[in-house]
Amino acid sequence: MPPLKSSDGEYLEGAGNSSNFLGHVNPTFEGAPEDDCEPDTITGSRSAPPPDGVNTLAHQEATVKDVAIPRKDKLPSKQVSVRASDIDDPTEQPNTTNSEPCIRTQLLGALMAAMTQLSLGTIVGLPGVTLPQLTDPHSSDLYLDTNQVALFGSLVHIGAVVGSIAGGMMNLYVGQRVTLLLAMPFSLALWLAMSFASTVWLLLLVRTLLGLTQGLVGAASGNYVIELSSSKLRGRLTGFIETGRQIGFLMVYLVGSLDLTWREVMLVCGCITAIPPFVGLLFLPDSPRWLVTRGRFDEARKSLLFFRGSHYDIQPEFDSITDQIKKTSANKKSLKDQLRQMREPSVLRRMLLLAFLMIAIQFTGNMSIATYVVPIFQATNSGINSYVSAALVGSIRVVGTIVFLLVVDRVGRRSMIFVTTLTCATTMMSLGVYFFLHHQGVDVGDISWLPLSTIMVFTAFVCGAQAVMSLLRSELLPTSVRATTTAIMYVFFFTGMFIATQTFPLIVEGAGEHGAFWIYSGSCVLIALVVGLKLPETQGLSLEQIDDLFRYGERTVQAINPRVSAEKVP
Repeated sequence: MPPLKSSDGEYLEGAGNSSNFLGHVNPTFEGAPEDDCEPDTITGSRSAPPPDGVNTLAHQEATVKDVAIPRKDKLPSKQVSVRASDIDDPTEQPNTTNSEPCIRTQLLGALMAAMTQLSLGTIVGLPGVTLPQLTDPHSSDLYLDTNQVALFGSLVHIGAVVGSIAGGMMNLYVGQRVTLLLAMPFSLALWLAMSFASTVWLLLLVRTLLGLTQGLVGAASGNYVIELSSSKLRGRLTGFIETGRQIGFLMVYLVGSLDLTWREVMLVCGCITAIPPFVGLLFLPDSPRWLVTRGRFDEARKSLLFFRGSHYDIQPEFDSITDQIKKTSANKKSLKDQLRQMREPSVLRRMLLLAFLMIAIQFTGNMSIATYVVPIFQATNSGINSYVSAALVGSIRVVGTIVFLLVVDRVGRRSMIFVTTLTCATTMMSLGVYFFLHHQGVDVGDISWLPLSTIMVFTAFVCGAQAVMSLLRSELLPTSVRATTTAIMYVFFFTGMFIATQTFPLIVEGAGEHGAFWIYSGSCVLIALVVGLKLPETQGLSLEQIDDLFRYGERTVQAINPRVSAEKVP
């Protein structure tokens, strides 16, 4: 817009640039989007245009009252002034009318984090489709005996425990996004090394190291999505993490059913799971909440604005984040400070509840079936192709998780876990009965459909239960200590996975398949009881409200915010 002139043709100083007033640059309007309002040439604020036929200068002069602006060479015949309130604060966000945050950028962030989870599904599901080749005594390639089979399935989780500890420190100091960017190339290198392994011990060693990437990716991806999501979308976006993991299972089952050697399967899985997410994460910002914990407030504001959209007022949410972190952490940023804060009763109580859930969920039968899916179907003697059955189970894993995405923000977290675990208990009991009758010599030909049917139903519901627990794993923990506490929860999670996958062959050898599945059924019932008695409902609450719920109790929080659930806090 051209510089403003007075009635006798003189230029007014500072009026030629709407973002520059008296030598002060207003960044609020640099690159501001065009709309139906014209920028005021004196204040830089946007106001409605004058009526048709009205002189622009006269219209502006009629609205100003307080601050005088002299002409360039001589004082004007009349003073032109503006009210101090008309001068925009350069630190304020532009006036916006959109009361809902942008969904597209949140989906993008969740999608990239979910793609890193593909590697977790393929790593865990790999033995289910490669063990038939690796245990073939007539093969000219590597051969695994019974003990080596158990190690091939379980050692990866020992590496994941170490990776979780390292990932916790990395999440604290470099953030979730950088941790994921470092993990992806490392994962690709290990997949390639495993596909070219020349000895059994080298194969087992590289698979153990591959577990390190499990630990790095697990906590980082979940926390990244939790911290970038708005409260209304948090449940569904966190479900992307579980969906990515389940797609990883499906992918390795499908690739394994093709006419490929086990080495080619590993090569394909490594390239697909590492390269695309690495490229995508390069173009995303760090988590706004993590940036606040590091005192990088300007970057945190830009990150929050990226994930909420430029037309959304981020100030209330930004103030809530900063106030909560200041209140709970008092600017404590070191690992030692976080460990000290974990001793608080409200934090410790949450950690104990989550630690139980992280271990117990592994003894529902989920990990054993996922790791030994083809051998389990071969043991049923049902006459159905074992690889086709594995692919069907992988498909159900994805479908079950997607259904969870659709209902998680409509059905409470506690209700979801309660229903899904009781259904899993029923299916595991039924599968155990089938194996018991089969070992007793009873003709089970008429119910040969039962193993595949029960495992498919079980898989659909256990994926929902595990997805809710993954959400709770990050949701229940305070932002100020989330990096470290989530890593600790993953230590319990992967320890449970190691114990479950290592002991399954031993339980089958000692008590039969029916004994193993009946144990898993009892574990499902125990989870339902603990959740029903000890877990409050967190649906629809912000992360800061959830922290207050555990810290101060339901009555105190509900007195401030009636939206908080009236569930009793344990």
